[in-house]
Amino acid sequence: MRQKEPKTREKILKNALRLFAAKGFFRTTVEDIALATGVAKGTVYLYFRDKQDLYAAAIDEHFNRALNMLSEVAAASCTPGEKMNRIAGELVNHVTRLKTTYMPFTYESVNLTGMTLKKIHSVIVPKLLQMTEIVSRIISDGIEQNEFRKVNPRLAAFHFLGMIRTMFFNHYHLTHEPIEAEGMLELFFEGLNKRR
Repeated sequence: MRQKEPKTREKILKNALRLFAAKGFFRTTVEDIALATGVAKGTVYLYFRDKQDLYAAAIDEHFNRALNMLSEVAAASCTPGEKMNRIAGELVNHVTRLKTTYMPFTYESVNLTGMTLKKIHSVIVPKLLQMTEIVSRIISDGIEQNEFRKVNPRLAAFHFLGMIRTMFFNHYHLTHEPIEAEGMLELFFEGLNKRR
């Protein structure tokens, strides 16, 4: 039996993520991914049971990158407000590197089979909870340091991450203008109320 190489798996996942983002689940084939990686189709099956397994792993990798970034920002020695600014900027950069990532990982999911959706759900939900927890801790620190007003940190984190996801959805479907993290953050922190 052939030996598995972590770097080969990493390359397969990188190309799968890029192709799924560009073409979607249904139009991307295992052959496409193998060709982009420079390996035989059989090599892909050495690492992943089927296309659904590879799709779930690609989504997992997508969220792992975001989680690694959040953990790094949370550990940085700067104010909670600066951390929130960095997170917004990094998430914008993270997703816009794969310009159509939002579509195959959410919008296209309507047409996936029940088994594939279950697999994806089991990957996404724990990652979103982890992301919410990290942002919630940063917001709690901001409240303790009197940088932020008293709010429910978990609810604020949920809305913050939801605002970013909504921004990508609107950008994908409604506009081709660049995404501005600064304006989004200003709206999040200042709201719609007129300053007195």
